[in-house]
Amino acid sequence: MLVDRTRITKLSELADLERRLTGAERQQREEDVAHLIKAAYDDASEAARAAFMARVQPMPVAAWPWSAVQVNAAHSRGGVAAVSAVASRAIMGLSPTPTAIAPPLLLLILGEAESADVDPGNRLPDRGTPEAAAWEPLYRALDRWDTAAIARWIGPQGWVRPGGAVTEPTSEPSADATGRAPDQTSPAPSFSWRSPVVIAAGATIASTLGVVLFSLRRRGAGVAAQQETP
Repeated sequence: MLVDRTRITKLSELADLERRLTGAERQQREEDVAHLIKAAYDDASEAARAAFMARVQPMPVAAWPWSAVQVNAAHSRGGVAAVSAVASRAIMGLSPTPTAIAPPLLLLILGEAESADVDPGNRLPDRGTPEAAAWEPLYRALDRWDTAAIARWIGPQGWVRPGGAVTEPTSEPSADATGRAPDQTSPAPSFSWRSPVVIAAGATIASTLGVVLFSLRRRGAGVAAQQETP
């Protein structure tokens, strides 16, 4: 299974900011959230995308995109909590605890699809296999979104068991705003509200991802207009 450690770190940072930032500071970091959503969505499997949408759709549109990184401490047997449990099990066997529900965006990160340019340092044994037994504490930390515990398993070159070896050595360029190390072999695609994510996923995605990307374009145009005003 693939778990992008730089995106996990970025999600942890943004989830913390979601609890603390208000007003202008919150607006300034909104684009970072949107970029991480798009990057993770682009790389996720169809099952992970569906699970993510099932989590965010019941949330208020006005809370988007921060709702994607919001940690929900409330737990119930229905509603969002029940959707989270089903979606998590469908992806990697995670089961949220009664004390915390991980940010919806974690479903996209945990549901990354295989590709030719995967960073081997982001690869973990599939949960439930004999090789995964030593990594069970990490899986449990992801279950309950225990960011302090998760951080102890993140090494500079890959996932690493505390006191153990890295999953597989690999070079680590600096991570960008998406939480992923930039690809040095091909240019990054341009970021637009008319992205393949919005177009290919249809009206459902357009009503959520499209809202935030369009709002970012509109806010940028407003800032430019203000700067031109004498």
